[in-house]
Amino acid sequence: MKKLHIVIAIGLIITSIQAIGQQNVSKLTIDALEAKINQSKQPQIIDARSAAEFEQIHLKNAVVLNKDSVKAAEQIGALDKQKPVFVYAIGNARSAILAKRLKALGFNEVYELPGGIANWVGTGKPVEKSAKKELDLTAFNGLVGKEKLILVDFGSKYCPGCIKMVPVADSAATETGVKIVKIEVFDNTKLTHQLKINVIPNIALYKDGAVVWQKEGIFPKSEITKAVKASQALSANLK
Repeated sequence: MKKLHIVIAIGLIITSIQAIGQQNVSKLTIDALEAKINQSKQPQIIDARSAAEFEQIHLKNAVVLNKDSVKAAEQIGALDKQKPVFVYAIGNARSAILAKRLKALGFNEVYELPGGIANWVGTGKPVEKSAKKELDLTAFNGLVGKEKLILVDFGSKYCPGCIKMVPVADSAATETGVKIVKIEVFDNTKLTHQLKINVIPNIALYKDGAVVWQKEGIFPKSEITKAVKASQALSANLK
């Protein structure tokens, strides 16, 4: 009987620990989250990316806090648990880990930026960035418009998924014989917003200057080549 009680007790402890770690991180729409940040006198905005990513682009008043940094515990300890904390990364991978950690440590309000800074930029929200010049929409339209077919790889050099898709997209371009251009979305924020790129990686196929196929996320080369060859076949049939 004692063994049974011990087993039950251990089970309850494990369940309690899991419950703490799985406390719900507050969910808000991107507009509601922006409004809540603006309502805060001294918003606690935490960037869960690396220092290099932060330097390239970040939200105003944010501080970088990489979960693996030796100073992470010290930085978290300096935060006010009674005030809202806003957490973000490129998407929601690293920020989700940090947000759950903060909830487990007893922070009352933890908000995760939905879709990360990629969605924030794509929605046209304000940021602070190091790049001073960027490709404007007119120049971009001229770039894609001068090619019958062209692949555009929207991504970032710091995005793990984007890095994985680079050789995939490059190989598809080589196989199909089409040109490919790469757009660093965090250096070209206005263009990213104008083109409604809210998720990266994001590969698009333009034909005569207009998008005829587009897909976000990680996917096989065959999906790109299929789209390109379908457009090439259609063009051949129209001749």
